[in-house]
Amino acid sequence: MKKINPFLFLAGGLALFTVACSESDDVTDTDLQDEMITEVITDYTSKTVIKTYENMASNAISLFDVIQNFNTELNDEEVEGAAEAWKATREYWEKSEAFLFGPAAFNNLDPLLDSWPLDKDQLDQVLADVEDETITMSSDYVRNSLGASLRGFHAVEYLLFRDGAARSAASFSTAELTYLQAVAQVLAEDCTTLEAWWTGAENLTIEKQNLLATAEIEVGDAFGNELINAGLSGSRYVSQYAALEEIIQGAMDIADEVGNAKIADPVESGNVLDVESWYSWNSLTDFVNNINSIENAYLGGLSENDRGVSLSDLVKAESAELDEEMITNIAAAKSQINNIGMPFRNNLSNSTATDAAIEACNELFDSLKKVKEIL
Repeated sequence: MKKINPFLFLAGGLALFTVACSESDDVTDTDLQDEMITEVITDYTSKTVIKTYENMASNAISLFDVIQNFNTELNDEEVEGAAEAWKATREYWEKSEAFLFGPAAFNNLDPLLDSWPLDKDQLDQVLADVEDETITMSSDYVRNSLGASLRGFHAVEYLLFRDGAARSAASFSTAELTYLQAVAQVLAEDCTTLEAWWTGAENLTIEKQNLLATAEIEVGDAFGNELINAGLSGSRYVSQYAALEEIIQGAMDIADEVGNAKIADPVESGNVLDVESWYSWNSLTDFVNNINSIENAYLGGLSENDRGVSLSDLVKAESAELDEEMITNIAAAKSQINNIGMPFRNNLSNSTATDAAIEACNELFDSLKKVKEIL
């Protein structure tokens, strides 16, 4: 990165610098630069990553709380409440996809939470086995005996939704209710595990600590501290710049995936079964939230009210033009995705809109690549 000169004092048109301490105590541009990078990484970790996972885990627990009370007297309003709780939890998962490095990767939590496509045929067989009591369904069975394509967000989605809406209560079988309760519990446990890996189990709420303790789930030292302490002993990041590269690459990866996989693949195949989240018709909302994850990684925080020091500040110090390009292209990607028309599964042939959305994601990827090169 080029040197940052954040303080410039002018007097009579001339820059005057006063040295009031020994040479060893001077604060250099490099010192200021390193301090800013430390603040960026710290705020990114606490205000963006951990806050996102905290919200996701809390919503997942609320979803489980609703579903665990499902019984044979279930009514439509209860199912609709669970469907909305699923969407609320899903929002924060999709807003986390710009930082799927770290615990989501090395603990295999990404596929366990979000494998697609769902193995519907095998899931239906599991339901049949539950129905005839060949297997006894429980959260332990889901966790220890079922693969990633039979659990997580999409298993819950399939069991809650039909044709983009909450199912009727009367349509649930006893086996489906049992499976839904078990898989919702594991979803809550996995979401909480991801938060714990970043922040440290001791920093969770008591409710979340008890959830993990009951499931006998243990986590290691807080990964967030490794990121914040990049370049120091005990961190897997050899330098702060290595940490910044990881952050930017995470955003690049999801920009590429949204445009060239999540949108392009089903458009090319024309097969609705290739559309992620098509049971709930939540696909475009997922994609926009993926771009929101890039926005939050770049601008910091979860909203404009709590941004902190961010990558945007670093880029702006180097190139105000590139910073403006990033902000413009983030907004353009979200706008073009929304222009496809909901539900995405019914608009795969809208080539004008899908091409524009793919191009917007690629332009955002290119801007992020420039950010990686300039820092």
